Amino acid sequence: MDRSGSMSNTRIRSAKDTLLLLLKSLPIGCYFNIYSFGSRYEHIFLKSVEYSQQTMEEALKKVEQMEANLGGTEILEPIKHIYSQPCIPNQPRQLFVFTDGEVGNTKEVIDLVKKNSGSHRCFSFGIGEGASSALINGMAKEGGGHAQFITGTDRMQPK
Repeated sequence: MDRSGSMSNTRIRSAKDTLLLLLKSLPIGCYFNIYSFGSRYEHIFLKSVEYSQQTMEEALKKVEQMEANLGGTEILEPIKHIYSQPCIPNQPRQLFVFTDGEVGNTKEVIDLVKKNSGSHRCFSFGIGEGASSALINGMAKEGGGHAQFITGTDRMQPK
């Protein structure tokens, strides 16, 4: 999740609300981790953990505390790090990215997603008016996932 300065106010709230909904929708027994990024990146767990009531509650608390306070939007390094982590056997990796997409290296990011698309899928969420459609759509297209744009007071709804 993008925590750069440009994600302040309603953007960070929209991203958090969407991430919380997604987190509560994960199937028991899958593995997950949550990374947030700006000028640097952080992760909630040292490595992906099995989804349980306990790990979900821990992640929910950490997501609620997140703020748009990590500086610039440097998405490439956290994605490189995620792709470098070993996959858990029989657990396909699916990457969900929440960002306003204001980056200077869109092509590099999309190329990295494409390079890893054989074993990983990428879903992207453009947050706020003016989110980069090139980045959001490009990541989803090359990553075999879907793109979704959340603007204004739009909210993701459970299906």
